[in-house]
Amino acid sequence: MVAATEHKRYTLEVNIRSAPGRKGAVHLRENGKIPGVVYGLAKENLPIELGAKEAERAIHSGAHLVDIKLNGSVEHVLIQDVQYDYLQSTIEHVDFMRIDPTHKVRVKVPVEFRGTPKGAKEGGILEVQITELEVEVLPLEIPDKIRFDVEHLEIHGFVHAKEIPLPAGVRLLNPADQILCQVRTVKEEVAAEATVAAGAAGPEVIGKKPAEEGAADAAAGGKAAPAAKKDAPGKK
Repeated sequence: MVAATEHKRYTLEVNIRSAPGRKGAVHLRENGKIPGVVYGLAKENLPIELGAKEAERAIHSGAHLVDIKLNGSVEHVLIQDVQYDYLQSTIEHVDFMRIDPTHKVRVKVPVEFRGTPKGAKEGGILEVQITELEVEVLPLEIPDKIRFDVEHLEIHGFVHAKEIPLPAGVRLLNPADQILCQVRTVKEEVAAEATVAAGAAGPEVIGKKPAEEGAADAAAGGKAAPAAKKDAPGKK
């Protein structure tokens, strides 16, 4: 069971946005840039622009803390919020929050479950329910990810949030007994999926066919349902 901290810092060159607003943002994206804003520490909000490829590289690496370079000055900032297009594939805007290296911040750190559970060898399946932990930590000590070995898990075994070892100085904010993952049997997995599917589809309401309704109404009134008329021979 290992908690891994990987400190890799990106420096992003930014400029003050010259044309704020929706039209300005569209123009930026057409030219390989994206809009953003820098705020926090009781300083003014700065509308900025930065290279889309550089921003994507830093964000998709899993980094939380980056440096932004503006007019030769460098600031430490947290990637606070990333907005994507409706396909969730293209970054459209980024919020950066200034940080004080001496004050702790709240961030979500990915959890990576490693190894094959014992229960999987007996036909079980590892079901992951929570993929991130919310923690409180100094900005310069934010772990990029936390790794946890699940090889010891047997069928019906659970991993609670409190079982994940954290680096020194990192405080867990999730409920201690929150289940992060568990090993279930194939039957349990299929049953769970069927329950979810049934809930999404909703119950099917089966109505009577018109002929059946007529028969039922007639029976209720003590009369037989009228038979369908047939043309007499020779008549059309």
